[in-house]
Amino acid sequence: MRKLSKMRPSPAMVVAVVALVVALAGTAYAAQTINGGAIKKQTIGGGKLKKKTLTGFQINTDKLGTVPLAKVATHTFWAVVNNPASPGNAALARASGPNIAAVEGGGAVTVTFPFNVSDCANIAARNNAGTSVPNSGYAQTNTSAANPNGIEVRTRGKDGNNEDADFHLIVICP
Repeated sequence: MRKLSKMRPSPAMVVAVVALVVALAGTAYAAQTINGGAIKKQTIGGGKLKKKTLTGFQINTDKLGTVPLAKVATHTFWAVVNNPASPGNAALARASGPNIAAVEGGGAVTVTFPFNVSDCANIAARNNAGTSVPNSGYAQTNTSAANPNGIEVRTRGKDGNNEDADFHLIVICP
């Protein structure tokens, strides 16, 4: 009789085996029945999502608002400036952003951006806002000594003399 009692599992072992079976059955049931369609909207917080699992399809870009400059390799900004032959009449024709301005004075047109551009690369060329061919000449750029947000542009004729003229400016920032 004593031999049979040794073969019987203890009550603790019976409870442990039952708990294991229930746990495995519950997990198997959940794996079969719960899918993406069973999750209610707005019940999972953004902090619980794995990185790089959302795509543009899942994101409503209308709700993002204005996104500040992200940490990417470069940012490119530009301005097209009309500068007819008269002092103080330069005007911005169009630009890559709403807070860019152009003011003429001291023999140059200063194009001001809403951020520091002193560490950026910049280049300007004589051109115009329309489709006509611009006059011969060139444009020179320099970071403004008075304003780190400004780029000074001087336009010159083909003879090298100062000459008011339309130009395009490109600024590339890290």
